[in-house]
Amino acid sequence: MRLVKRNAKGTVGRGGMSLGKVEEYFLEQLVQGDTFLFAGKVLRFEGIRENECLVSNAFSLDPKIPAYAGGKFPLTTYLADQVRAMLADPDHWNALPDQVRDWLSIQRERSILPRKDELLIETFPRGKRFFLIAYCFEGRLAHQTLGMLMTRRLERAGARPLGFVATDYSLAIWGLNDMGAMIDEGTLSLSDLFDEDMLGDDLEAWLDESYMLKRTFRNCAVISGLIERRHPGKEKTGRQVTVSTDLIYDVLRSHEPDHVLLEATRRDAASGLLDIGRLGDMLKRIKGHITHRDLDRVSPLAVPIMLEIGKEPVPGEAQDAVLAEAAEELIAEAMG
Repeated sequence: MRLVKRNAKGTVGRGGMSLGKVEEYFLEQLVQGDTFLFAGKVLRFEGIRENECLVSNAFSLDPKIPAYAGGKFPLTTYLADQVRAMLADPDHWNALPDQVRDWLSIQRERSILPRKDELLIETFPRGKRFFLIAYCFEGRLAHQTLGMLMTRRLERAGARPLGFVATDYSLAIWGLNDMGAMIDEGTLSLSDLFDEDMLGDDLEAWLDESYMLKRTFRNCAVISGLIERRHPGKEKTGRQVTVSTDLIYDVLRSHEPDHVLLEATRRDAASGLLDIGRLGDMLKRIKGHITHRDLDRVSPLAVPIMLEIGKEPVPGEAQDAVLAEAAEELIAEAMG
């Protein structure tokens, strides 16, 4: 989708400068006011109009990082089970390189390694932020959805979350309040935080605020034949299709919310874009099996996802140097 900046009059709308293109999949998850990095700039998401994303300049210490289609492929359930089993059983470590065995041994000394049926939560301070790391091993797609829903719950609990980042193996959330202390004091319950009911009202509220359902509905409308895109002599452009489907979506949602196409849209979004089924299975599996460790610094297992925070590619030698410096600093802190 094309990014369009504020126009010369300072208002958000057409006529602004075109900044480039970004994955529609990423933009669908944003709500107005969210900030994200693009080409080294921090932009504020203002909304989507037809096939354009409207943005403005912004300043934020914790902007989101754009996600791309290649990141949607999930970690297989078989591989995830094998990774959890390998971490939990030291007898399997013999097949690993020496450096990996040493890494896992230090992790076991500093914190713990999660059992196969267990969810490990680590909390620690770093800089002026407080971090919560969840080692779910369910794939990036499920973790991104979990991050969106958990930050809503943490906001209601008073943790003041600032952002999150997901990898195939873990989820990191950071905020202004000490989430570890809140858990120890009982003001933040991990069982409530990871309760299955987050896939109810919280999910519905997030979907209503984002553009994900409207964009998914476009595909359903074309496939069902509601929108005829390639009628001989009357072929519609992508913009025309988007305008037509947006209008139909708004009418159906207002006057017939139980329409079969809206139900199909929600199913498609849940399976293809959110991985709700897998997330639901994980929440059932970890019920009563959540272990928390409140640490005074980053753990070895947390180093890879901590390196993902704030990472924005900038071509040139400086990129490798900065990333290497950050990695060395984190590793030294985790091992020290």
